[in-house]
Amino acid sequence: MKHLKNSLACILCTAALLSVTACGNGGGQSEEPEKTSSEIVLTNKTLKWMSNWAMNPEEGGEDRPELKMFKEKYGGQVEDTVVVWDERVDAITSAAMSDDCPDMTGFWYELMPAGFHNGLYRQVDDIIDVNAAGWKNLRPVLDLYTYDGHHYVPTPVVSDYGILIYNKETIKKYNLEDPRELFRQGKWTWDKMLDMMKQFTNPSDTQGGKFGRYGIDGGSYAYNMHMTSGTPFVSLTSDCKLQSNLRSKDVEAYMNFISDMKEAGVMFPQWENGNAIVEDSVTTGKTLFFDTGLWAYSNYTIKKYAMYDNASFVPYPKNPSSDKYYRGISIDPHMVFGGAKNIEGIKAWQECRILVNQDPVEKKKTEAVRMSQDPAVGEGYSQDDMDFYYEMADLSQFSPVVDWSNGLGVDGVNGSALVHGVWVEDKPWATVREEYAPLFDAAISQANGD
Repeated sequence: MKHLKNSLACILCTAALLSVTACGNGGGQSEEPEKTSSEIVLTNKTLKWMSNWAMNPEEGGEDRPELKMFKEKYGGQVEDTVVVWDERVDAITSAAMSDDCPDMTGFWYELMPAGFHNGLYRQVDDIIDVNAAGWKNLRPVLDLYTYDGHHYVPTPVVSDYGILIYNKETIKKYNLEDPRELFRQGKWTWDKMLDMMKQFTNPSDTQGGKFGRYGIDGGSYAYNMHMTSGTPFVSLTSDCKLQSNLRSKDVEAYMNFISDMKEAGVMFPQWENGNAIVEDSVTTGKTLFFDTGLWAYSNYTIKKYAMYDNASFVPYPKNPSSDKYYRGISIDPHMVFGGAKNIEGIKAWQECRILVNQDPVEKKKTEAVRMSQDPAVGEGYSQDDMDFYYEMADLSQFSPVVDWSNGLGVDGVNGSALVHGVWVEDKPWATVREEYAPLFDAAISQANGD
């Protein structure tokens, strides 16, 4: 992996990088898409997919909605090549340079933004029409991932980089305000969240278990939530250059907030417990907020922890001093390899993906699955969950933020390392900043070819 990261750093030296502003194309929200009619006829009905997971279901399982449509509408099929997670970047990079290059793969932050201009990925403007039904609703995000005037990341959906799951019963028990309603009122802020966690936290309350009560637990909230400051650790300038924001006042405000959380003792002390997290702590009333992805919500509604109607979720709060709501985003594109051969098949596949996710009729089918209370097939969303899912994803209501620090290609020089210094090592932000600023500057200078 080390040799790959070093090679990516060298690759980055050879070209200018994309920009969120000058290098992108304009776009915005629009009305609900209409169903499109495809005239694609496939001569090659097999798409080659390579990732750490298979596109086809296990024996006896149901097809993904887009795979089902691809089979029914085009008579297509997908040929899987599954690689081990820890080896995926090396394997995907090697496959991209081979004569038998696959057609598509997932989106890997470690390969961004180098993958746009080094030939690993292919632009998709001749594959999807970013102004057509469905895609045009996503332009604010599609435009974030452009290089040399072209789009590269065909994501049919946008969701939050992370969410906070909470127990409505716990909220009532401790006379706290419901976070979802605070969000709807524009009052869900860092300060409000910290106040609630302070009221709830009591490490001495070990009744019913080993641990006391804490305000928050989870995997990556300290890093994921930093994008609510509106300024990522590394961004892209108007002249297509990577830029360090370590001296930004927005970043400083967020790091001070993390320090305040640490000082208040509201965070479950993972570092004192073998870096463990306690996934069921929200269920038992021992944790107020649990950080995870929306993909895990069904575990708390009808599956693993079965909280049913007591389960709820909310995005990360915003900076109370900000005039806008900024949030990190999670995307789900199927990236096109630079050496992909079955372009017509990819066009058909991407059409299926946008229809499944954006067409009103197909969306109803997805909603039915999400709202099903059958643990075998559903996700247990309530009607309010479903409504809030769309409210939360409304791109007219927030500004999406992308942090590019994970693509610098230098071990230990990324946003996670910065947060670790404040959150785990308990250092003041000024100390962490001065320690890492020269490392970031050097990596960025190399990447920009200065």
